[in-house]
Amino acid sequence: MSGKNLEDLIRDVVMAELGAGALPAASAATVAPPPQPALPAADPIGTPHRVALGKKVSRWAGLPLAPTPATGAWAPAGSRGDYLAQTVARLGVGRVGVRYRTDTILSFQADHAAARDAVASDLDPAMMAAHGLVHLQSATRDRTEFLVRPDLGRTVSDESLAIVQQRCLRGAKVQLAAVDGLSAAAINKNLPLVFPVIVERMKAAGVSLGTPCGISRGRVAAGDHLARSTEADVLCLLVGERPGLNTACSMGIYITYMKVQRFSEAMRYLISNVHSGGLQPVDGANQAADLILQALREKRTGVVM
Repeated sequence: MSGKNLEDLIRDVVMAELGAGALPAASAATVAPPPQPALPAADPIGTPHRVALGKKVSRWAGLPLAPTPATGAWAPAGSRGDYLAQTVARLGVGRVGVRYRTDTILSFQADHAAARDAVASDLDPAMMAAHGLVHLQSATRDRTEFLVRPDLGRTVSDESLAIVQQRCLRGAKVQLAAVDGLSAAAINKNLPLVFPVIVERMKAAGVSLGTPCGISRGRVAAGDHLARSTEADVLCLLVGERPGLNTACSMGIYITYMKVQRFSEAMRYLISNVHSGGLQPVDGANQAADLILQALREKRTGVVM
């Protein structure tokens, strides 16, 4: 029996076992094998083992993959390009031999460089001046200390607290602030689109606003430190989020009701992924304004743990 005849015989036996029904057994006298049918659809009550076996046989015999109980007769509504156009994820990038395509590698390296630059970026003084932000510093001395000492990034420096006492309004309903976090680039790009919307919404609702501040090398809790110093009821904090390989300019918006005795991280509202390729900045600003007004009405934010 030739190798081809043996292959045909094994295929027939396995397909019969999977439920296709026995096909005429191949024999040594077979000159040309019969046309090969596609592997049958998996039985809806088939076991995972049988489904996995069907896939292995399909790959081994060069046959189309059988639909599984999960997919049934499903067929994609669009082309491969239609689905890839819906995401910035690196899907279907192809390869050359065992390597990625050159354009894929170059794109990855460019995005990785943008992420590294975002971590090292600083708040733009011109942007802060244009929106009236008082520039403050966390208790860290430089970017390296900020990255290795998260605890120091959670407080405002003594020198900056003195500036707050001199220049910032106290007792306002809402304190607006921004911290660079892990991407000052996100603040520089998105704050000019978000701040004006929130400010206008608060003015229309008759809500008093404190003096807006921008905190360099700060983390989320640095905003809490500022809001307690200005005795604001609610803190609206814009934070540069950790950059990834899809965007280096994603921003988060934290809404926190500050007039509580015992505080936990659960007592915040968070709007995440605010950037041109995610939640549009204007939409994020309006969501933030809605949550600020809700916090003032309910005198709480977040969830009760």
